[in-house]
Amino acid sequence: MVTLGLKILLALYILQALAKFTVHVFVKYETRKQRIEAMYKKEAVPLYDTVVLLLVLGFVVLLWASGKAESLSFTTGLVVGMTLIQTYFHRFTDPLPPERQPGPPVTPIKLMSFAIQANPLKAWREYLFMTVLLVGALYMLFIPA
Repeated sequence: MVTLGLKILLALYILQALAKFTVHVFVKYETRKQRIEAMYKKEAVPLYDTVVLLLVLGFVVLLWASGKAESLSFTTGLVVGMTLIQTYFHRFTDPLPPERQPGPPVTPIKLMSFAIQANPLKAWREYLFMTVLLVGALYMLFIPA
């Protein structure tokens, strides 16, 4: 039962991540920029971060409770994920033109968010790699072992 619950939660989270990638490609820049500006004005980021951190903590607890955690696989996934996010952020090193700058107050993470929204496909390699991994993971979650 724990394993099934974890699989369902992971599948939903993966689908949400894939939808996010789609938004970066198909939603107009102005719309994405307005959404990100509104998110920072409402200070929703700290709440989101807390909820997501609790969610991933729940994933880890459920994984260990399922008895299916394997150290090599877990560690590889952790290191790959950390490296992917690092290289993803490194794609956004170009200064933003004035018309694409966020409104004040400009925090480092808000500036990074606006840089990503200005040109999300700069990280196309990371998006592609993450998409392949996520689709593969979704498949593996539900194929018979």
